[in-house]
Amino acid sequence: MSKSIGIDLGTTNSVGAIKKVHTEVLKNTEGDFITPSCVTVKKKFFGKPEFVVGKHALEWMKQDPENTIVAVKRLMGRNYQDKEIQNIRADRRLRYQIERHSKGTENSLAVMLGGKEYTPEEISSKILDKIRTDSEKILDDTAEYAVITVPAYFNDKQKHATRTAAALAGLKVRRLLPEPTAAAVSFGADTVRGDEAQTVFVFDFGGGTFDLSVLTISGGQFLEAGKGGDMWLGGEDIDRMIADYVLQETAGENNIDDITEFIESQNEDNRNRFIGELKEKVEQAKIRLSEDDEAYIEILGVLKDSDGDSIDVDVELTRDQFDKIIAPMVEKIIALTRKMLEDIHYTPDLIDKVLLVGGSSRIPSVKAAMDQEFGADKVMIHERPMLAIAEGAAILSHRLSDTYECPQCGKEVSQTEIICENCQFNLEEYTIDQGVLDIVHSAAHDYYIHLENDEKYLFIEKNTPLPCEQTEVFRLVHSEQKLVHMKFYNIVNDEEESIGDLWLGIDTDESIKPKPREEGPLHVQITLKIDENNLIEVTAAMEERPDVKVSRTLSRGKADEKLFLFLEETINEANQKKYNEYVMLDLTYRSLSAIRDINGVVSDDTGQVNEDRFSRAELKIEKAKKMSAEGHSGRSTIYYAEAAIDDFGPAIPPKNKIAIRKSMRRLEEMDERGSYEDNLEAIESLNKVLYKKLGVVNMLMEIQKAGDFCMENNPSKAPKFYQSIENILGAYKRDDIKKAADLIEEIMPETYKVVEEYESKAGRIYKDITK
Repeated sequence: MSKSIGIDLGTTNSVGAIKKVHTEVLKNTEGDFITPSCVTVKKKFFGKPEFVVGKHALEWMKQDPENTIVAVKRLMGRNYQDKEIQNIRADRRLRYQIERHSKGTENSLAVMLGGKEYTPEEISSKILDKIRTDSEKILDDTAEYAVITVPAYFNDKQKHATRTAAALAGLKVRRLLPEPTAAAVSFGADTVRGDEAQTVFVFDFGGGTFDLSVLTISGGQFLEAGKGGDMWLGGEDIDRMIADYVLQETAGENNIDDITEFIESQNEDNRNRFIGELKEKVEQAKIRLSEDDEAYIEILGVLKDSDGDSIDVDVELTRDQFDKIIAPMVEKIIALTRKMLEDIHYTPDLIDKVLLVGGSSRIPSVKAAMDQEFGADKVMIHERPMLAIAEGAAILSHRLSDTYECPQCGKEVSQTEIICENCQFNLEEYTIDQGVLDIVHSAAHDYYIHLENDEKYLFIEKNTPLPCEQTEVFRLVHSEQKLVHMKFYNIVNDEEESIGDLWLGIDTDESIKPKPREEGPLHVQITLKIDENNLIEVTAAMEERPDVKVSRTLSRGKADEKLFLFLEETINEANQKKYNEYVMLDLTYRSLSAIRDINGVVSDDTGQVNEDRFSRAELKIEKAKKMSAEGHSGRSTIYYAEAAIDDFGPAIPPKNKIAIRKSMRRLEEMDERGSYEDNLEAIESLNKVLYKKLGVVNMLMEIQKAGDFCMENNPSKAPKFYQSIENILGAYKRDDIKKAADLIEEIMPETYKVVEEYESKAGRIYKDITK
């Protein structure tokens, strides 16, 4: 029977665990409980590159840091232009390259490994795959399902990226569990029994993130009251601060003006070895100073000066010096703790226990600061701070499995069974007393949507219990609007952070044709759903036309978003250059066609790109951009032909109608699949057919057009043109060709004047919403 495991996918280290009768942390193939979250690739002369994950990859870093990825979790779901990402790129102690993804936008990124581009999800999938395959060897069974932990402060994009990484690793995710909640589950399973109730403040200070959470635990129920923290604060930053101190001390002792440039000037082998050893030694010093009063950082015989003499690193770091180095970080941690409690209107006296987890929580000055804030009697370090999160994930994974082993007889039982039918053991009572009955999660952030004129609307508030669903009705900004661009974002640490966009195209034939202005703008009903994993799905539908709708996850900086940005740039340029209404009509139609393809470009499950759809959508937008710039409008030509047949069909011979419809179908096909040149040829072909096959109907169409323009803008003049059409048709019915010709000659000068006036007016494509 395939197993369901728990995985702590960490910034620095990752851990797998399983719960049977008892919770067991699973060793990897190296015999360790902890797997470094490090990935490298070894090139082979023949065959595919070989990925190496864990301890051996970390050792390889000293030889090839450019092709060794560490702390990839910090890159998951991030934007290339993020200040923190740019800081990482500028920090030359991390040697691997971070670039904007070639198939994405600035809201995505990629790392270079072995000369090839990889997404952070693809790198994380290698870590997850090792945890899965190593677990399967220990369990002697497949591990198909998993609960994977994520920082409580992760946003939708980051959680979606984690799901994508799991899918690429062959894992089906039962739940994305916030790391502090996982720690609380591990703690509660050991200490909070039966109907006892405790409010626990979880302080999770790990390698890459700092997470806070307040939970109430009672009777197997875990209720999240609130979350907080900082996604860019962790042990990695402490390591960097220690490294800065060590380098400054070394520079001072050896009269080196610029230690960074000095390191860069070393030959490649020495530089790589030094960077790898520095990372290893400062991390060891940090761990040692959690127990001892001093630590030594020694790197001997690696750095050389211009004369070839050794520049040794030999720095003593005392506990007092260490505390001074990290004092600003400790102050920040306390400020974040206080803010988080204020946000949910809690005070320290309402907290029963403060649970410290994560390797960095063992630092004495961190523990002392929490003792002072809450009282030393409340603060406890989890007995297994590096393993607690994986244990909590395993406990929940066990709870969410369809079946599990009876704790008394070991036989397989269903989660729905109250009593074991084999041994009559009370399963429900045991689950409540020993395990997890249910977890009520809460929203990690405020969720907003952009409105017209850069206004914002709060959709769902932070700390709202999950799952939740909120529906709001918005108004389009124009009665003839055919496109809706919805932009969603979080407020994180008081800064706006995009979580994705969604486009809706109102592309029914009925809706494309102009509507009377008095009808006013339509309404769009937008539903925002957030599930237990804090993952978002958006549904948008036209209130007046429920058949026009779209339902999917948001764009997240990948290939679909790249296309949407290209489309928006094309639309904005057309609006700025004030193309005429016919050109804008054609661009609108082409935009609707492109949107249909773009919404299917990226797989929601794996993030993989459908290359055919991408190429087709890209071609459509490129063609739309070029055609609008040159003033071509195939769609208005099709509408003209349709209107001629609908309004004046009896005056058109059947064989001429057949020829017109054939040319129309050819143009529609070229609009959808043809090249720019094919499209122009099809427009020209239809125009020629219309000119040759419609004859006098072309004149009647111009008069009809003048009447329609007047009806919209100057209604008192419209009857003159409509009456003229009736008179001309009446003359033809009487076979009075001369009278018909005279009537046409009489009305056409005014007709041309009206048509020219209105056809020269600038059009506009609207895509915003308002409340």
